[in-house]
Amino acid sequence: MLENSKIIIDLDSCTRCKACLRDCVADLYLFESDRLQFRENHEEDCIECGHCVAVCPVNIIQLKNSSVEDVKELADLNEPPNFESILSLIKTRRSIRQYKDEPVAKELIEKILQLARYSPTGSNEENVYYTVVQDPEILAKFSDEITLQVTNFVKKYEDPQGYESLKATLPKGLIKKVGEYIENFKRILGTIEGGHEFWRWNREIIIIHSPKNAMTLVENCSLAASHIMLAAETLGLGTCSLGFATTFTNQYRTVSKIVKIPRKHTVGYTLAIGYPKAHYHRIPARKPLKAKWL
Repeated sequence: MLENSKIIIDLDSCTRCKACLRDCVADLYLFESDRLQFRENHEEDCIECGHCVAVCPVNIIQLKNSSVEDVKELADLNEPPNFESILSLIKTRRSIRQYKDEPVAKELIEKILQLARYSPTGSNEENVYYTVVQDPEILAKFSDEITLQVTNFVKKYEDPQGYESLKATLPKGLIKKVGEYIENFKRILGTIEGGHEFWRWNREIIIIHSPKNAMTLVENCSLAASHIMLAAETLGLGTCSLGFATTFTNQYRTVSKIVKIPRKHTVGYTLAIGYPKAHYHRIPARKPLKAKWL
């Protein structure tokens, strides 16, 4: 056996094909005297991505921190979807803002999140966390607290003394950007006063978050959200990106406490999820491709 703190290899069954050596991003492997070895002082560079496990033709490499049962043979899986089926799924996906008054079963959301585990993360950190909020009382408190904080912010911005206070605490560029949103915030607050739910479209939510020190926090959470959106479509569910909810959860601890986001975490993405009420009949046009070829 060849073994370190992260990997164990059955050397007796090694075919010396060197596939692991060629595919390892950490340059962990070498062949010495025609025998597979670990390169010295490279163990900490291993990000446990599993490429060596996946590429080994005789399945002799195992990551110690992974379950053997979780490793699947590609030959046992269904044929991957073709380009046209993926294109159809992406084109027909819509951001859903009208939902049926029907809760989504926990088992169904968990099925989607199990899929999201396979979303790529920077340096294979696998540090994406999910908070699923289904409790109607918590959802109502979440929306109400965002409304309260936005209402207070608008009042402060429009009050001369309050505005000076904001100028002293917010970066110059940000205060200008916020000013561009004030009328939009007032419009949204008006619709909420009329009984319309805006922040989460009156649906359950999935909050995707990660430790604040994660190098690729936003990218990791966004990739996971993208996979959740597409997976939901295949199960008859719809989703909607909730940018305001993400922003206000990160900005106001009174909001993040309601949904129990850890203090040391930042929310990277928030989604509403539910059964669509509207039925769409066609795919709307998109602007032309913007690409540069060098």
